[in-house]
Amino acid sequence: MLAAINTNNRAQKLPGKSVTGVLVMLFVVLIAGCVSKSKYESAVQESEAVKQERDALADNLRLLQSRIGELESQKKQLETDLESTNAKLSATNKELDAKNAELADINSQLAKKNELLSSTSAELEAKQLTLAEITQKLQATADYMKKTDKLYDDLVKELSSELDAKTIKIKEMKDGVNVNLSEAILFSSGSADLNESGQAVIAKVSEKLKDIPHQVIVAGFTDNLPIRGKLTEKFPTNWELAGARAASVVRLLEKQGVDRNKLTAVSFGENQPVESNDTAEGRSQNRRIEIRMRPVD
Repeated sequence: MLAAINTNNRAQKLPGKSVTGVLVMLFVVLIAGCVSKSKYESAVQESEAVKQERDALADNLRLLQSRIGELESQKKQLETDLESTNAKLSATNKELDAKNAELADINSQLAKKNELLSSTSAELEAKQLTLAEITQKLQATADYMKKTDKLYDDLVKELSSELDAKTIKIKEMKDGVNVNLSEAILFSSGSADLNESGQAVIAKVSEKLKDIPHQVIVAGFTDNLPIRGKLTEKFPTNWELAGARAASVVRLLEKQGVDRNKLTAVSFGENQPVESNDTAEGRSQNRRIEIRMRPVD
């Protein structure tokens, strides 16, 4: 009986469902009428082990709950940090968009300026080219005028005696030199053949025309009196007479060494008189040969 009571006291100390299980076991033992000491001790040890396991599980649960709390706190912090980062990223993106827009505007302005610069450069290049061409032409004109001045001076010097006798006239023009030779020094009346004095004068002139950069135009002129008598068989009109005289001069110039490619013979007949045909003096002035030195195109 005493053993049964002590067993009840110990059984009261076992916690939870394990104690109940032990009591049931003891009750069965009492009914059976005998209690083994070794089984009692085994039951107590088992109860202690269960308690320790339960306590360990409880400790683990508390640790897990604490860890979960920490993780939730970290999660909230991370979510807060993520929101802050996203806000900063959004602000940065807006700023970047603004900078990109500003850069695009700058690039557009730069493209326009480059286009203007290219156009200005092309225009400047064209103007420089034009200036170079003008300069070249001016230089060529200056060289030509220099040679023309020399030609005039040389002709005046070479034909000084004829100038003094007033049988020829030499005039410097803007575009060349004119040598006006009267009929009297070149041809007999009604003839297209150069006389001795005419050949001598043309020979003098030819020496100054060999190396000049000019086109040489020999123009024949007559007065307005019509061709009469047998002369009409050779020269039906003043056109033919003036042309034949111009051709005679050209042939002699070529013979004297003037380049034939620079020579031209022209007949003006009775056109372009320099004096009135109403007087003998005027008509004699109109019967003439003009040697015109002009620039080569």
